[in-house]
Amino acid sequence: VPSRRRFLNNAAAVSLAGVGLAACNDKSAPAAAPAAAATSGAVAAGADAHIGAAPHLKPGELDTYYGLWSGGHTGDVRVLGMPSGRELLRIPCFVPDALVGWGQTNESKKVMGTKADGSLKYAVGDTHHVHASYKDGNYDGRYAWINDKINARSARIRLDYFVCDKITELPNVQGFHGIFPDKADPVDPKINYTTRVFCGSEFSIPLPNTGKDADKPETYHSLFTCVDAETMDVRWQVLIDGNCDLVATSYDGKLAATNQYNTENGIHYEDMMSAERDACLFFNVARIEAAVKAGKFKTYGNKVPVVDGTHEANKDAKTALVAYVSVPKNPHGVNASPDAKYFICAGKLSPTATVIELAKVLEWFD
Repeated sequence: VPSRRRFLNNAAAVSLAGVGLAACNDKSAPAAAPAAAATSGAVAAGADAHIGAAPHLKPGELDTYYGLWSGGHTGDVRVLGMPSGRELLRIPCFVPDALVGWGQTNESKKVMGTKADGSLKYAVGDTHHVHASYKDGNYDGRYAWINDKINARSARIRLDYFVCDKITELPNVQGFHGIFPDKADPVDPKINYTTRVFCGSEFSIPLPNTGKDADKPETYHSLFTCVDAETMDVRWQVLIDGNCDLVATSYDGKLAATNQYNTENGIHYEDMMSAERDACLFFNVARIEAAVKAGKFKTYGNKVPVVDGTHEANKDAKTALVAYVSVPKNPHGVNASPDAKYFICAGKLSPTATVIELAKVLEWFD
């Protein structure tokens, strides 16, 4: 029986092969190859071989990959070497960092945003999820994006320098949580790389949020936001039922998704958990952008176009912008399968995982 430490080392060496990591060298071998080699080597060496020794690199040896982790209330991104697990760098984004002068220099203050008197607009942050840009369905090493849940901001990191170069504040939103870049354009096959970043707001608020309708639950909604990957401008938003949790995108660029809890639109715990089923929402990106171009939107105190993605307004599949796919209550987490065929929506209050075939979702829209 392996020791606890050996078990954890073995588990890390195998499971991290499936994590999106950036290669630290110029080799273009697939991400699964190092783990496969380590696993097969361990088998060949016999059951008693210490396959957990590989992560302990000798002086001068480099890790195979860089991994990106969120830093939580430190408001930064952590860069860890894999498989060693060594912390190589912290990339400050939303919170000042005296070590590198982030939030002190004129350049960094311009990225973070300031008040009229030159002081920082925000001095706190809460990073949860970080995801990198794609090309041809795989990571291309250009950018990574991360959320700030406290102040509804999205930061972009240049992966050639490991430096935050832009921060965007999302309007009409509270509790920005899930984030994911697209992998291709939904219409133009020549655009086979990330051009949009999708953001889900977890907490419903009255719209417009002027403070007058705090006691009117019918005015509460959350918004799904599309940000331009290059300019970091907000392209559009979708008004939806329920609270967004995490976000995912299809490999063909046609669909973005978020798992929704509280489709009851309740404001108290007992209301938010009353229904036995909630939903995974699928956004038809091409239709949404066509609606925006046609002027079929509203605005809430700014110029950002907001289209109607509520369940009531999207019952007709021929014109729907959003599909509400029923899943067990209060899901937490959604992602696309590597074969591009399925989205898996994880349960939370329900200990289940729902597998959704994307072809069926597209068939419903068509």
